[in-house]
Amino acid sequence: MANLKGSTFEKQVRDANFRLAGFKEKRNGTNSNRTHSDATRIKRDSYFKDFKEFAEEQELDGKLNELMTEENMSMFLEQRLQSISSFSAQEDYIRGWSGLVQGLQQSNVSIDLDRGIFNEIVAIYKEDAIERGDTFGEPKPITTSFHPTDVINELNSPLSVIAQVQYETGFRVSEAYTVINDLEKHLDNLKLHSVKGKGGQMYNAKIISLELKLMLLKLKAQNVKIPHQSTYYRHLQKYDMASHDIRAFYTKELYEEKREEGLSHIEACQFVSKEINHHRIQITEYYLAKFS
Repeated sequence: MANLKGSTFEKQVRDANFRLAGFKEKRNGTNSNRTHSDATRIKRDSYFKDFKEFAEEQELDGKLNELMTEENMSMFLEQRLQSISSFSAQEDYIRGWSGLVQGLQQSNVSIDLDRGIFNEIVAIYKEDAIERGDTFGEPKPITTSFHPTDVINELNSPLSVIAQVQYETGFRVSEAYTVINDLEKHLDNLKLHSVKGKGGQMYNAKIISLELKLMLLKLKAQNVKIPHQSTYYRHLQKYDMASHDIRAFYTKELYEEKREEGLSHIEACQFVSKEINHHRIQITEYYLAKFS
């Protein structure tokens, strides 16, 4: 795998477009994400321009492909999507970037990003759209034959710890990483607290198992390096599972627990939605529908 050529961002963009060009390639039966039409080329030109401007504003140096890290891409998309109001347009932009990155990787350009990060961002913005009152058709069902506990038991630590934090709390993967990377701030006995969700809204404090607490403390004591989120996404794919699926399992099982305690459907949905840092019951119903 190689870096983009050129001493300036403009030259690197030209090299990227040259590498991506696949106008004469046949796409049928392939998973090619190279540029096969003028419309795609024009769209990708605008994507590169957006990221180049972001890199310049942040005073980032180096090759554009090396700057496409999880942290930078998440920050870039968060800023860029603020100016896009509809979820469909937001999803189109995120998916467009996912295809562009995969196209560069297929063109032998070194980028340490997994498409899972883009799927995660789409899921986050879809939650926001539901919270605003947008309606969607049937959600994509969860078809994996595995359960999060299978992943937790089979993955090597610290990946299993990330999965267990998600499963016991309902946190998004980025929030689970925040907890693990700043344990002194968030862990108090068997409680995880002061965890910010999207938009700065605080989660309710979460009670965790003693097992998880000991695993978290072990990671900290041994100063274990936490793998990139892309590594986590790739491991989950082996189980036909995405990180947001673990959040869905948390939602479903907490809902079932509250129903067994005697809460009505609406009461249980309200409780669960608050636990995953939302307010509308439709958020819980959306996740429940994934198991229908």
